Amino acid sequence: MRPNQIFVRLQLPFLVGVTVASIATVLAVPELSHSPLLWAGLSALAIASGVFLLPSKHWMTTAWVVVIPMLDVICIAGVRTALLAYLPTVGMLCLLPFAWIAYRFRWPGLTVVLVSGALIAALPFALGVRPATTLLAIVNVLALPFIATGISLAIHLGARSFEKRRAIAEEATAALRGALNESNETQLLLRSVLDTVTGAVAYYNARDELILANSTAEKMVEIVGFRLDIPPFAGPDVLAADRKTPISLDQQIIPRALRGEVIASHMEWLGRPGNQIAIMASSRRVHREDGTLLGTVIVAYDVTELANAIEVREEFLTTVSHELRTPLTSIIGYTEEIVDVLGERAQHLGIDAWLATIERNADTLMKRVNDLLHVADAELVLERQQTDVDVIVRRAVEQFTVVAERTGIVLDTRVETGLLADVDPRRFGQAVENLVGNALKFTARGGTVTVRAHRQESDTICVSVADTGIGMTPDEQRRIFDRFYRAQAVRENALQGIGVGLSIVKTIVDAHGGKIAVVSAPGAGTTVRIDVPTNPAVATSPAHAAAITPH
Repeated sequence: MRPNQIFVRLQLPFLVGVTVASIATVLAVPELSHSPLLWAGLSALAIASGVFLLPSKHWMTTAWVVVIPMLDVICIAGVRTALLAYLPTVGMLCLLPFAWIAYRFRWPGLTVVLVSGALIAALPFALGVRPATTLLAIVNVLALPFIATGISLAIHLGARSFEKRRAIAEEATAALRGALNESNETQLLLRSVLDTVTGAVAYYNARDELILANSTAEKMVEIVGFRLDIPPFAGPDVLAADRKTPISLDQQIIPRALRGEVIASHMEWLGRPGNQIAIMASSRRVHREDGTLLGTVIVAYDVTELANAIEVREEFLTTVSHELRTPLTSIIGYTEEIVDVLGERAQHLGIDAWLATIERNADTLMKRVNDLLHVADAELVLERQQTDVDVIVRRAVEQFTVVAERTGIVLDTRVETGLLADVDPRRFGQAVENLVGNALKFTARGGTVTVRAHRQESDTICVSVADTGIGMTPDEQRRIFDRFYRAQAVRENALQGIGVGLSIVKTIVDAHGGKIAVVSAPGAGTTVRIDVPTNPAVATSPAHAAAITPH
């Protein structure tokens, strides 16, 4: 406390109390005005109060301030002894300096209070003001100082407890202030990050109330005509990935996410024709450690340029494939006609090998064109029927027997019988052919390609193709199902292909409701495994997730 606060709060009440009590008693008993003890006590009071008039008061903020309450103790000792016969309760004023000392100086101060209380109690006996004739007289003289000492002890203990509580409160306040500052900084950082990222981000709490959204998200929903903070969080101008099918309000991204549906790489078209954007959205529910729902995060990216580019690419593939297929069909047809017309004369003329090369390459090119047409298809429609999968696998493998013998590769087939499943025989056979063809292509002479088919579970059939070829790196495995992707080793070795074989396999497997997995390592070969259900519920499945879902 500052010196003026010390005077007002601690010294002034004592000064007024002693002065009023002394004047009142002297007026009632005039002869007390000649008491040396009274004047000695008042002199000590005057000195204790007068020090506040000194120009230099910095010492009052140090331990030397104890001089003031000690002068007050001397004051009350003299005044109490002088007025003991007439106003013994004046001794209660000793509580003020005692409390000051006990609070300010704690345990050392409490010792001073105890000694001072004993001196105040003993002074009347020492000066013979009140002889100790009876036990009651002794108790009356000693009671007040020792009671005051006990009260001072209580004040000391209370002050100590108060200081501890205040320290705890200050620590808690500081921690709370730090947490608040950190929270504000985190929120500011989060807001900056959200406004920096190119994607739209929105966060709703467990009560479906919008807590946070960046400007990209707000602009994105403006195209549709709704607001992120007002239900139903959906608008009328939203189309499915095919850019044709309207999506009802309750089936749009935000309502689905808030219902707890898991959304992953879901595509929609927003806005009216002429002002449409394509978005790819995902959502995730956030839970506390105890499992209670905290909220829902929704993220969407503008993929309009990508979607338009893919649409142009698909149109280009379709157009080019059809343009190639028409003259290629004529080439194949006329080549076959020439072979039929010439018959054995082709050999005599020395052109039989040429015609065979034309036929072989034309068939290869037609297969490439058909692959391109298949890739360009927006939807894969299956013609399912109960089929012996083991028969399909054996037929697919038989087509490569000659190729395997010519290239010196062992083609090992291990196929169980009676593998009935509800599949499209043509499409499933195409998938197996692509796998076996790929394995032979990437296996060197003397290697082995193993084809297996067996029942994995009561409702699942597993077909695997393993080779001892060049294998793949982890990065190549991540991109193996991307259309038109060809690994570095394939490009360096100039192996034939356009990079759509495994993409087609995955499309067919997905359409059958199955799964595909790859295990490979550089120089250790590759194993591709497909699992298909024997009786799936869905008969038709869109291919490639509207042509832009990453594989």
